[in-house]
Amino acid sequence: MATMKATAHTSTQPPDRALLLVFLGGLAAAIVATIALRAGDGGGAGWIWICTWAEVPPPEFPEALFTFAIEPIPIFLIGLAAVWYLRTRQRAQASHARQIVSGRRVAACLGGFALVLFTVFGPIAAYDGTFLTLHMVQHFILITIAPPLILLGAPMTLWLTASGKERRRRVIYPVLHAPAFRAFTHPLVGVFLFAAVPLFWYVTPAFEESLGNVSLHFVGYAIFLFAGLHYWWPVIGGNPTRWNLSYPVRMVYLLALVPIHAFLGLIFHEPDNVIYEQLAVIPRAWGPGPLLDQQIAGAIMFIAGEALGLIALLLVAWQWASHEERLGRRLNAADTSNEWRPVAYRERGR
Repeated sequence: MATMKATAHTSTQPPDRALLLVFLGGLAAAIVATIALRAGDGGGAGWIWICTWAEVPPPEFPEALFTFAIEPIPIFLIGLAAVWYLRTRQRAQASHARQIVSGRRVAACLGGFALVLFTVFGPIAAYDGTFLTLHMVQHFILITIAPPLILLGAPMTLWLTASGKERRRRVIYPVLHAPAFRAFTHPLVGVFLFAAVPLFWYVTPAFEESLGNVSLHFVGYAIFLFAGLHYWWPVIGGNPTRWNLSYPVRMVYLLALVPIHAFLGLIFHEPDNVIYEQLAVIPRAWGPGPLLDQQIAGAIMFIAGEALGLIALLLVAWQWASHEERLGRRLNAADTSNEWRPVAYRERGR
């Protein structure tokens, strides 16, 4: 018994220490890399150019397609989240004989993290302060595409499993069952955040302020991603939640995607003037003019939002039909079993 306890203790503690060491070492390296990047004007090989977000060169085609505006500290934090996910899955699997999360779900989660990295630091990010269209593409990915992929990996389930029974009972469950936490995770709060975050970002001076403020710019990314994770949490299966939505309610819930994206699209597509003066005065060697860029951004939000809402509804309808079909097969199997049971009893009595 003592040996089993020691083994369990050993298998649980080292991953925490290892992750702490990765965090400290990676953070130090990210800070050094940030200082080094700030000291220069960027560099690269061939067409690939690497710089900080605040020092992006003027947009010229086709060089803009290979310009990466990187910030080492946010990159490290996103990478650390992916490492934490893999480590947590490893620890959860060690305590169970069967597979908790399939390889496809793991690939989806890691793909979500990779998509966030490319969206926030790839060529799209390099010129999102020049073209509103690119910023709108970022917004759409961070709030509607990357969150479902990350949640498909069931990070909450793995975390609860890897935490151990005692930690769940003493620390985690009291928080998860607290009235404040239940209220904050209510699906209506998710719908509110999904609508309010973009409106606040674009209607108030926050977006224009972020064009010249690196910290605020990345805070905006984080808020969009958080709003997306909150909204999709009750919809994507595999993560524990108090708010298990039935299929009809889930379809109504997803209908919120359509008017929210449509309204945001109209905000940018309908005006005959450029809303953000700072984007109007930025020189552009190629691409659409400021007003056309703004209208394209609105059209992307309207069309992509409508399309995503329709796809999500079709997927939920297909899941609902599959669920009803499985339930019908089980009921038919039960009826058939009950129908032949008296015959079996009579034959056994003979």
